[in-house]
Amino acid sequence: MRPRSVVFGLVATLAVTAGLTAVAVVARPETEPKHEVAMALPSSAPLPDGMASPSSAAPAPGVPLTEEERAEVASAVVAAVESAAPGTDLGLAVYDRVTRSAVAAENADAPFYSASVVKLLIAIDLLHDAGWTADDRAKENLAQLLGASNDGVADALWAAGGRRDIVRQVSALIGLANTTPPNVSDEWEMTRLSAQDVITTYEYIHHGIPGSARDVLLAALTGPDDRAADGFDQFFGIPAALPETTWGVKQGWMRAAGHVVLHTTGVVGDRYSVALLTHQPSRLSYETASQAITAGIAAMAPVLSGAEKG
Repeated sequence: MRPRSVVFGLVATLAVTAGLTAVAVVARPETEPKHEVAMALPSSAPLPDGMASPSSAAPAPGVPLTEEERAEVASAVVAAVESAAPGTDLGLAVYDRVTRSAVAAENADAPFYSASVVKLLIAIDLLHDAGWTADDRAKENLAQLLGASNDGVADALWAAGGRRDIVRQVSALIGLANTTPPNVSDEWEMTRLSAQDVITTYEYIHHGIPGSARDVLLAALTGPDDRAADGFDQFFGIPAALPETTWGVKQGWMRAAGHVVLHTTGVVGDRYSVALLTHQPSRLSYETASQAITAGIAAMAPVLSGAEKG
């Protein structure tokens, strides 16, 4: 991380309204296309046939799940995703801030290509370097970076913050154990991170930074009115499977390294942090891959229905 007294205004000039595409704000010439591919999906994609939520009821407020219950939740998620998209590798971590305990974990420490989820680290780097303050231009940059998942703004902030140094230094700041920078310095989307590291990041946002900065970051996450700058429908996973809850998400999507890389991460109500990361078979469409992730989150719906409690 480095001071941005000179480049901060430059970055701000690259932020555009949410209706523009990411191409319009690219801060550097592209020698090859980004890994992410724009593809509109139906915002209410149905769950695959035969998928159902587990029968377990929501946990009692303030009572942690037992080890057996946590294993049952994780198994239900794995079964739901595998049924919809056989051959998928997934990493799962869910944390309950009321009980201060895990809800479910499966391959939680395994690294996955980040796609746009790394934008959480870029956002933290931006605010950290600004002394945890954000003027109107910074807030617009964050809204574009996180809410609209604007790749052009990400390119500019990535370059301004030192590229791979962002990942190294924010990982050290937060204490991320399984996050590594990309091999190619400009390919922020090829950062590798784990589901547990994503949860650690959300908990750092909640408890490790000043309240004003926390509120700015949470407000910038993707909400019900935010469509991605590249046209991709972000409403899969958490938003699609939990329509009765409030949420803020940072999704990730791309085709890379022989996979459909698709992630749903975010905060659910005031209680839960959720990360479901997947590397799905390359033969799958984004629609099928999105349905698989939505099915996985739906398998936890009885548990996450307590999101507004506590």
